[in-house]
Amino acid sequence: SAANVQAGARTKASRVLHGVWLLVFAAAFPAALGIVPVAALAGVLIHAGWKLLPWKSWRPLWREHRGEAVVLLVTALAIVTVNMFEGVLIGLLLAIAKTAWETSHVHLDIHTPDDDGQPVLVRAVGNATFLRLPKILDQLDALPDHRDVELDLSGLRHLDHACEAALTNWAEQHRRSLRAVELVS
Repeated sequence: SAANVQAGARTKASRVLHGVWLLVFAAAFPAALGIVPVAALAGVLIHAGWKLLPWKSWRPLWREHRGEAVVLLVTALAIVTVNMFEGVLIGLLLAIAKTAWETSHVHLDIHTPDDDGQPVLVRAVGNATFLRLPKILDQLDALPDHRDVELDLSGLRHLDHACEAALTNWAEQHRRSLRAVELVS
């Protein structure tokens, strides 16, 4: 449809007719496609794909959304080097992985009172998933050894099973070391 618009299409009907014409010619003249060399079809596909890449907006895209730019570049390279289906599949899987990584942000707000008798207050905010579990456990393990801990999970929008089990195990281990750990959810 982008190639159609670049060719001068202005209405929704032109998009529909563009698809209809492609379907009619592919269905009515399949033998004609067999005569065209595969290298020529590949060249047309690469040329059309090249025109669809947003080269003018590449720098702003790279500055503002590097993850999106990497997904676009890897998808384009995969389509050219492997084949169209697998290239699009690689791009889709990469986009899903990027989205999962970005949505799994979690932040621990740690407040250590000056009085040694007061517990260290740790408040988790965001989405706690297995993707960020090592970061969470590293921050919890860096807490002072001699202080009690109050771990507030009420700021979490999502807590997956792996994180819940790991936090429960962490609290149990620290309770065994004669430290009080209170989980607030």
